Amino acid sequence: MPHQEHLPQAHRFLAHARRFRSAFAWLAGLSLWWLFAHTAWAAEACAPHIDSVRAVRATAGAGPEAPPPIDGWQPVTLPDHWATRWPGFEGIVWYRIDWQRPCAGRDDAPQLGVAFDYLSMAGAISLNDNLLWRDASLVEPLSRSWNTPRVFFLPAAALNPGTNTLWVQVVGGSMYGSGLGRVVLGPAVEAVAYHDERRLFARVLPAVNLVISITLGCFFLVLWLMRRQEVAYGWYALSAIAWLVFASNTVVSTLPWPFASTDAWSRWITAWMVLYVSCFCMFMWHFGGQRFPRLSRALWAAAALAVAAIALLAQPALSVATLAVFIVYSLLFMAVCVQFILRALDTKKTEHLLLALCAFGFLVAAVHDALMILRVIDDRFGYTVVTAPLIMIGMSLILAGGFTRSLRRVESFNDDLAREVRGARTELADTLSREHRLELDNVRLHERLSVAHDLHDGLGSSLVRSIALVEQSGEALQRPQYLSMFKSLRDDLRQIIDTHSGGAAPVAATPTQWLAPMRHRFGRLFEEMGVRSHWQTPAAWPCALSARQVLGLTRLLEEALANVVKHSRARTLRVQLLADGEAGVLLSVEDDGVGFDAVTVASSIGGLGLRSMQARMARIGGTLQIDADDSGTRLAARVQAPVAGAGSS
Repeated sequence: MPHQEHLPQAHRFLAHARRFRSAFAWLAGLSLWWLFAHTAWAAEACAPHIDSVRAVRATAGAGPEAPPPIDGWQPVTLPDHWATRWPGFEGIVWYRIDWQRPCAGRDDAPQLGVAFDYLSMAGAISLNDNLLWRDASLVEPLSRSWNTPRVFFLPAAALNPGTNTLWVQVVGGSMYGSGLGRVVLGPAVEAVAYHDERRLFARVLPAVNLVISITLGCFFLVLWLMRRQEVAYGWYALSAIAWLVFASNTVVSTLPWPFASTDAWSRWITAWMVLYVSCFCMFMWHFGGQRFPRLSRALWAAAALAVAAIALLAQPALSVATLAVFIVYSLLFMAVCVQFILRALDTKKTEHLLLALCAFGFLVAAVHDALMILRVIDDRFGYTVVTAPLIMIGMSLILAGGFTRSLRRVESFNDDLAREVRGARTELADTLSREHRLELDNVRLHERLSVAHDLHDGLGSSLVRSIALVEQSGEALQRPQYLSMFKSLRDDLRQIIDTHSGGAAPVAATPTQWLAPMRHRFGRLFEEMGVRSHWQTPAAWPCALSARQVLGLTRLLEEALANVVKHSRARTLRVQLLADGEAGVLLSVEDDGVGFDAVTVASSIGGLGLRSMQARMARIGGTLQIDADDSGTRLAARVQAPVAGAGSS
C-alpha cells in the first residue's frame, strides 16, 4: 500500500487518541475542583458565627470587679462608640458577644481564635467564665489600649459545644471615643492574619513614623545650629519634636506616665498638637520665602490662648474645648498646606514643588483622618501613618537638590575664581612689566639728574670759581696757575665719575680736613673779590656720617659758595659746621649780600641750583632751609646720622 493511502487511517487513529486524553483531563479537573470546593465548604460550615452583640452600662458606683448587669442590654453594631448612645457617660460598659461553635467535638475542627481592633480606653476580655486578658489598670490612671490590636487563641477546654459568649469589659469616657472596635472570630490563622494587618497600621507604621520624624528633626536641628540663617530648618526641627510628643499618643499602651489621669494626658497631647501645627505653619511660610509678621503674632497668641484653655478648663467644658481645638487646628493645618501648594505653583522652584507634593499628601491624609475621627466616614486605617515615608522622601530630595545646587555654585565659583586668578595673574604680569620698565626709565632719569646736579654743583662751581679768579686777577695768570685750575677741574670730574661708578672717597677724619681743600680753592678767590670769609668747624665730627652724606654736604657747600661768588655781592661770608642735637650735623652758610626771593627763584628756570640742593639733601636724608632778604642769605642744612643697620650707600 502506498504511503499516501495510510495517512487517512493514521489521522483517524490519532484523532481518537486526542479525544481520549481530553476527556481524562476534564475528569481530573472536575475531581480536583470538587475536592477543593468540598474542603472550603467544610471549613466554612465549621467556622463560628456571631449571633448577637449587645452592650450595657454598669451600675453607678460599680467597680471593675463587679459582675455585668443582668438587665438593660442593648443590641449594638461593631465598631461601637457609646458617645452616640450615652453622651457624656464615663465609666464601665460591658459588651456581650454570643456566637455558635459548629463542628464541636470533631477531630478536624480548626483551632479558633479571636482578634480585636481595639477597646478604648482600658478593659478585660473573658471567654464564657474564663479570663483571657486584662489591662494593667482599670482605674485612673487608666491603661491606654485604645490603639492596640489584640489576638487570642480560644482554648478548646473553655469552649461550649453550642453557644459561647465573649465578655468584654471597657472602661473609658465618651470624650475619648470609648467603645469596642471590630471583632474577628474564626480559625486562628484568619484571626492572626487580621491582627497582623491591624498591628501593622496601628502600631508598626506609627512607630516608624515617629522614628523617621525624630531622625529628620534632629538632622535639621543640627543644620540649623550650624547655619542659623536657615530659619526654616529650625522651625521644621521644632515641628518634628512637637509631632513626636503628639504622635506618641498612638504608641503609648501603658499608663499615661507621669500624669495621674486620662484627662491630664489628654490636655498634654492636645497642647502639643497646637504647638505642632503652629511650628508647621512657621516652617511652611519660611520655606516658601514668606514673612507674615502680624499673622505669626496672631498665630502664637491663639496658640497660647488654646493651650491655656485646655490647661485650665474642667469637665464638661474641657471636652468641648478639646473638640474645638482639634477642629480649628486641623482646618489650619489643611489651610497652610493649600496655601503652600499655591505658593509653589507661583514660584515654580523645584524645592517648593517637591514640598508642595508632600503637602498634598499631608492634606489628603489630614482630611481623611479628621473625618474618620469625627465619625463622618468609617474606615479601619488612618492615612497619617504613611506620611512619614512621604516626608522622608520629599525632604531627602529637597536636601539633595539643595546640596547639588550648592555644589554647582561652588564648582561655578571655583571656575570663575580660576578665570579671575588667571586674568589677575596676566594683568599683574603686565603691570609688573610696565612698572619694571618705568622703574628702569626712572633710574636712568634719576642718574641723569644726579649727574646733572653733580656737574652743576661740583664741576660747575669749580668753573665759576676759575672764571671768577681769572676775571678778578689784575695781571695775567701764569702757566702754573692755569695748570692748578685744570687739575682742580680734573679732580672734581674724577670725583663725579667715581661717585656714579659705585666708588666713594673715604670720609675725612675731621671736619677741618674735609673743609681744607674747599677753603683753599675759594679762599684766594674771596680775597681777590674783597670778601672776608670765616670758617668755623669743630675739632671732631659731631656724629658719624656716611660717605654719601659727606659728599652731599660737599656738593651743597660748593653750590652755595659758587652762588656767593656769582650773585650775592657780599662783603662777608661765614661757614659753620655745628652739632645738631645728639646725632645730627648743621652746615650753615651766611653772607651779607643783596639776597633774593627764594620762592620765585626756586620756581624759575634759573633756579636749577636751588632745586638741585633741595633734591640732594632729600636724597641723603637731610633738610635745607633758605632764608634770604635785603640783608643777606642764610642756608641751613641739617643731616641726621644713619640708623645702625640701615643702608649708607
